[in-house]
Amino acid sequence: MELVLEEFIDNNLPQGYTPYYIYLIMLNHIEIGRLVYRLGDDEEHMFDGHIAYTIEEEYRGHYYAYQACLLLDEMVHRDHYMITCDPSNKASYKTIMKLGAQYIETKTIPPQLKKFYTKEEKEKMIFIWKGNQQ
Repeated sequence: MELVLEEFIDNNLPQGYTPYYIYLIMLNHIEIGRLVYRLGDDEEHMFDGHIAYTIEEEYRGHYYAYQACLLLDEMVHRDHYMITCDPSNKASYKTIMKLGAQYIETKTIPPQLKKFYTKEEKEKMIFIWKGNQQ
């Protein structure tokens, strides 16, 4: 498995956005998902996290998001990452737990940020992951 940089976005960002990388998660030359790595501090990414991932439905259940996070950490070597998930997203929660991330708290998404989330998203579970340095 490998991460392939698709794009780095740093120009003409909407207010409140920080630069970010979009990686393709590739398995045997097939795109099986995507990982987004957002630059910025913890406060800026309290609700969306530094890392976000999605795996195509037919490839779920094989720990590919977990493996992609480990690959990202090998490239970035950041001290720690904020990772968040919706309390109902059991697959993402399992990935975060497998990474060994520390649960911080569950917070309600503030009204001024609601426009960045779906109507169903009301709160986020917030974790800190120290990467492979644990």
